[in-house]
Amino acid sequence: MARLFLSYRRSDTGAYADRLARHLASYQFDAVFQDRQDIELGENYADRIRSSLSQCSAVLVLIGKDWLAARDAQGRRRLDDPTDWVRREVTMALSLKLPIITVRFDYPHELAPSELPRDLAALLTTHGYDINGNYFERDASDLCVRLEKLLVAAERTASPGGAAPSASRLLNQLRIIWIGLAVITLGASVAPVLVPALPGLFWIFPGSMTMAAFLWWLYWLGESTRPARMRVA
Repeated sequence: MARLFLSYRRSDTGAYADRLARHLASYQFDAVFQDRQDIELGENYADRIRSSLSQCSAVLVLIGKDWLAARDAQGRRRLDDPTDWVRREVTMALSLKLPIITVRFDYPHELAPSELPRDLAALLTTHGYDINGNYFERDASDLCVRLEKLLVAAERTASPGGAAPSASRLLNQLRIIWIGLAVITLGASVAPVLVPALPGLFWIFPGSMTMAAFLWWLYWLGESTRPARMRVA
């Protein structure tokens, strides 16, 4: 399952982040977003963020109307502070060379070079996605479908034969089982001829098991080659 890191400013897109995380959970994603719910008391915040980023397939940077303009208690723009956690999350993701998708919520314009610190300039060249708050369900669903194509399908393609390693092992095991059962069934069908005391339908039980194993193998063969699809919540 592809893991996503949601970087956002709670005062800006906190409510959207919660809704998007729930939406992602209904697809083939494990949404990771660092907040009070996700960090244990006494846990090192920086270590947790680095650890989570290193396990993620991509980072979604949620940008609302106040993402650029948010200010601290002294009136300074928070994004200009190198210790600002939103800025640090993005710079960490860039240093790890993770795919970054900007997700703009009711944001009126593209980011401009003059608006960003130099270490966030890479956000200007990443293809982002716009979500209209009035059509959240529609836009969020479309975003999830696109992310599936980008990440889930890519993970399957990267695996040998386009299937996950665990699926390949299961297919091999099932093939060995049904071939073995087929041999046993063949022997059981011949046994009554050699041993008249055995019932004529001696082969029925191993034959049924052979057919079940074969059908199960066909099912998983189809699953391993099927494109990534939406899971209904």
